[in-house]
Formats: sequence, structure tokens, C-alpha cells
Amino acid sequence: MKSARNNKGQGTIETVMAFIILVIVLGGMVNIWFWFNNQMIKRQVAYNNSRVTAGTGKNDYTKPVSWNYVPETLTENAVIVK
Repeated sequence: MKSARNNKGQGTIETVMAFIILVIVLGGMVNIWFWFNNQMIKRQVAYNNSRVTAGTGKNDYTKPVSWNYVPETLTENAVIVK
């Protein structure tokens, strides 16, 4: 027969484990959010730099405009909080 004390101890362990897992998941979400925001900033800067030629008033609209932007990859090491 189990005592009430063992049940309370198991509940405490399960609660602690749940909070640890929650902190790890939230940390990963925050890292993904920071990565996404950094990518938006870098992409916007490259786009703005390419738009200067579009507003010059020259008749070279058939010339392709290159962004020269390659997005960074999101790796597992960047997401997992260590």
C-alpha cells in the first residue's frame, strides 16, 4: 500500500520536470524568434540597397536588380538552449 507522502513526492517530481521542459521549449522559441528578426533586418537592408537603382530616373528598367542576399540557415544548435 502506498502512503500519501509518496504520492506527493511523485507529484512534485512531475511538476519540476514539466517546468524544466517548459523552460527548454520557451527558450527554443525565443531563439527562433531572435533568428527570424535578425533575418528580417538583414533582408530589408539588402532590399533597400537594391531599390536605389529603381528610383534614379534612368531608363534601365529592363536591367535585373539583384538583392545579393543569401539567408542564413537555422540549425538545431541555434535553437536548443544549452
